[in-house]
Amino acid sequence: MAKPGRAEPDPRPGKKFAAWKKALLAFSALALSLAALAGIAYSRYLHPTAEIMPGLYAIRNYRNGVPLVNFFIMRAGEKYIAFDAGSDSEQTRNALRRLGISASDVIAVFLTHSDWDHVGSLHLFYNATIFSKDNEFRYANATAFAPSVFERPDLPYHVLADGEAIELRGRSILCIHTPGHTSDSVSFLVDGRYLFVGDLLVNPRLARYSEELQRLHISRALGIESAEYVFTGHFGLFRSAGFFRRRWL
Repeated sequence: MAKPGRAEPDPRPGKKFAAWKKALLAFSALALSLAALAGIAYSRYLHPTAEIMPGLYAIRNYRNGVPLVNFFIMRAGEKYIAFDAGSDSEQTRNALRRLGISASDVIAVFLTHSDWDHVGSLHLFYNATIFSKDNEFRYANATAFAPSVFERPDLPYHVLADGEAIELRGRSILCIHTPGHTSDSVSFLVDGRYLFVGDLLVNPRLARYSEELQRLHISRALGIESAEYVFTGHFGLFRSAGFFRRRWL
């Protein structure tokens, strides 16, 4: 008999452990199911690595086997320009090889923002100048890329102004300041037709800087009547900007 005031030891401690283990297994199964669903969703929207129209290529990167992000490369004369730089340099290197594109022929990378999944292959493009907004070159937190990459002498960069147009090898690239997802996110309108928006169209409720600003600039970007195609980081390519106009505007 136990002494008064002292709790009886549990005669079956193994059962408590078994219940805890079952709960952990159930939670793990739920997490894996959600990851699988996310993979199915991304597989539906993210464009496979391919030439998606003449002279314009999508590259798809994965994380733990799950499709994660698209970035895009466009021919400019005899060279190429990129819009963002993906998440995984080894996957990108292999994709470029399959597409027959030399990383040395990429002469510019236009960054929509500096989150790690959009800049992971920057170092491959050693002949490129990097273009983005000021804060994106300095931006760093738990989910963004360390800014030290921009301090390397072999990665020259150009700070863009809102409304600034860059002419490169017959292409005209217009910078449109679209903050909200991050503090200095930008979108790029190429030749008045091709709109590259990065993560602008990710649910504004998930904005890490300002939901209100992101909603405002979604309207601004999608209000460009000349834009025929919308290229996104996580939903692939939409061949009609009207789809997003109907949804957002």
